[in-house]
Amino acid sequence: MERRKFIRFRTQDNAFAALRGDFTKVGKICDISLNGLAFRYLAEQMLEEEYAHVDIFLSENGFHLHHVPCGIIYHVKESSSNSISISWYRCGLSFKPLKKEVQNKLDYFLDNHTISTVLANLEK
Repeated sequence: MERRKFIRFRTQDNAFAALRGDFTKVGKICDISLNGLAFRYLAEQMLEEEYAHVDIFLSENGFHLHHVPCGIIYHVKESSSNSISISWYRCGLSFKPLKKEVQNKLDYFLDNHTISTVLANLEK
């Protein structure tokens, strides 16, 4: 049964997330909501550090939402990964309480840079 409180949206192909710190975990956003996001990235190993902030950006139009407070909810190696040295990982983040300015930019992103809703039974 779906336990999410917020509708998730698919993003445009040019939407990315980068975990703050050394920015070694950058990947395409799979879905996003008012409460968090999931993204996929390629790496040699699963991230082991704790991250407290994420950046959300578009590769084409200059949109960049800096330093969004978050926590990691899940982090898994995707079963479709078949390379020995580099694998796909999926990371789910939950947003922490947002300042009004950050919330407004997130609302703008959801209104202008998403393409459809995600059906609850299709994805984690």
